[in-house]
Amino acid sequence: MPATTTAAADPAAGSPRAAHAHVGATPTWLDPPRPSAQPPRGRSSARRWHWPHMSIRMTVLAAILAGVVLPGLGMLWADARTARVQIDPLIDRRREHLLSLTAIAVAEPWHRGQLAELAVLQAAALRDPLVCGVELRSTDGAGAAPAGSCAGKAGVTWSEQPIIAGGQLLGTLRMGFDTRVRDQLLSDRQGALMRLVAAQVVLGALVLLWVLNWRLLRPIDRLKRQAGAMAQPDARAAPRVDWLRQDELGVLGQHLNLAHDRLDSLLAELESSNAELRRLAMVDQLTGLPNRRLFRELFDHALAVAKRSQQTMALMFIDLDRFKHINDTLGHPAGDELLRTLGQRLRQVMRGSDIIGRLSGDEFLALLPDVKGPEAIAHTALRVIHAIEGPVPLAGKAAVQMQVSASVGVALFPADGGGFDELLRHADQAMYRAKAAGRGRYVLFREVQRPDTPKPGSDAELAMALTRHELLLHYQPVIDTHTGRAVGAEALLRWQHPSQGLLPPARFFHRAEECGQIHALEQLALRSACEQLAQWKAAGVQAGHMAVNLSAGEFRHEQLPRLLARALQEHHLGAGELELELSSHSVMSDPEFTQARVEELRALGVSLVLEDVGSSMLSLSRLGQLHPARIKIDSALVSRLPEDLEACATVHAIVQLARSLGVGVAASGVETEAQRDALTRAGCHWQQGFFFARPGPASNEPQWAAHTSPGRPVAATVLAPSTFDQRVLRPAANASSRSRPH
Repeated sequence: MPATTTAAADPAAGSPRAAHAHVGATPTWLDPPRPSAQPPRGRSSARRWHWPHMSIRMTVLAAILAGVVLPGLGMLWADARTARVQIDPLIDRRREHLLSLTAIAVAEPWHRGQLAELAVLQAAALRDPLVCGVELRSTDGAGAAPAGSCAGKAGVTWSEQPIIAGGQLLGTLRMGFDTRVRDQLLSDRQGALMRLVAAQVVLGALVLLWVLNWRLLRPIDRLKRQAGAMAQPDARAAPRVDWLRQDELGVLGQHLNLAHDRLDSLLAELESSNAELRRLAMVDQLTGLPNRRLFRELFDHALAVAKRSQQTMALMFIDLDRFKHINDTLGHPAGDELLRTLGQRLRQVMRGSDIIGRLSGDEFLALLPDVKGPEAIAHTALRVIHAIEGPVPLAGKAAVQMQVSASVGVALFPADGGGFDELLRHADQAMYRAKAAGRGRYVLFREVQRPDTPKPGSDAELAMALTRHELLLHYQPVIDTHTGRAVGAEALLRWQHPSQGLLPPARFFHRAEECGQIHALEQLALRSACEQLAQWKAAGVQAGHMAVNLSAGEFRHEQLPRLLARALQEHHLGAGELELELSSHSVMSDPEFTQARVEELRALGVSLVLEDVGSSMLSLSRLGQLHPARIKIDSALVSRLPEDLEACATVHAIVQLARSLGVGVAASGVETEAQRDALTRAGCHWQQGFFFARPGPASNEPQWAAHTSPGRPVAATVLAPSTFDQRVLRPAANASSRSRPH
């Protein structure tokens, strides 16, 4: 390649190194921001730009700045640093090529002296942007005028190339190159790159902002609104947001919907629980009637109205008679059912303005806000008593019915008191007077009783009845229909009241249980029955076994085995001669204690009889374990014979069950010949009831008993059923109440 010489550029234009440094320098807009001269606004403003405290939008803008703008600026900076290094060699090679090609092209025309062609070649060379001048010099030093516009220009570099034609050196080609073209190329390249980077940054930022706004920011705003609505006090009223997208935010929104549904369910349960708690705090949960708290609030409101309008109010204290007997015989579920039914009846018989409430247990209250006189009170009290006395069928067992009466005490405002507590106390006292007067009635409160006179049926009167020997036993035989002879008797307690006459146990047993006299009464019945049986045996009367009724409390008394052992020993009674009758409910609870107590009684020779069979709950497995001497069909079931086919089937099943277990069976409450025959056909031959004999006081020679003394044939004292006076029978509708031995 021909040798090349390069001239220095014009000093006024600056050196190429200086130009290179200027092009490659970092732009001022890329310099880091200078610290502001203003003082900081505060710690909160500084923390706002700390990344944990930045909003999502600010974070997205910072990400765009860091991910799009900064790489573009870095690319511009890197291109500015490397462009001159890449372009300078290219320009130098092009200069060399132009110089060599032009020298070769002008050699032949110059050798032949073709000046016009040389001018054309010079003009062609000058058309190149790099070339600003072309000069031909011969070997003798003469040369043509330089062509071009390099004269007087700064930043021009001249290069020379020898011209040889035919092996002869013709001269020298001298070409001037404009160095500003390189700077212009670098500037154009940088401008184009900047425009490209700016377009890329703008377009990328727009695309990213749109995508992030559509896919991230808007869903996040919906999530914020959804979560904010759930956090409001009325979260249950917040609308449910539908999420059709299945990305992460859509799944999160669906989870929020599930959380909203769960929160709605929990709030509904909480509101329901609160409403139920408020209801339970004010309403009796068994009957649905106002409890004592709500009743008192209603009373206070009615009292204010009565005082303002000067009206008379009546407070009724309603207590059920013998309710404990229902629980003992039929169980607490039956007692609860009875209370619910009676609560509904009380609602129905009272006026719409009257207030009914349950005080506790078997006690109810009724408030009559505006009463017109004693006749209205009497009419309402009798309606209440008659509504309660109606039979209540046991659920699922229409044949089994419960029946109680009610004693009602009435206190008036303002005559008997001016407040709730005082009226309630006086109505309670009046109710106890109603019980003492025979139950099933109402009494108005009057302050006329002397404090030293005991109330009828009170603790003092029951204690005096024991000391005065007013309590006595009546006996009712049990007949074997095969032979017509008595096989035993049942001892029934009676109270010979000095003013009210002969009272059955239903008139005083409840009060005896309340005042703690029941143990003394039942021990008296046991001793008297054993003593009477011993007297009959000594007189040659063949009375058979003696049955005595025992309550659940007495059955569990810790001294019962010792007292029985003493009575049997004192009166010389043998095994099987004394029987204890208990309700089925009494022996079905607490199996371990009951089994142990039955074994103690069996060891003493005392037999166990389960009564009320057919009208109370009975566990067959417990029946097999206890293995009583006999079970007794209840009079309520017997009263339905023989017309009720279901009752006939039930009696037949009881008899077959007793036979399969090796247990005896008897029936109580037999009042008609048809009932006797139906029981006999079913296989129940031991029967008891008014059809055979009424309960009567002890006699040295009871007409239903056989005699074993000399001169008295046994057959002569046996009574056949046909010899009984049928006129003593009452209407069959009352059989269930009059035939019960208690």
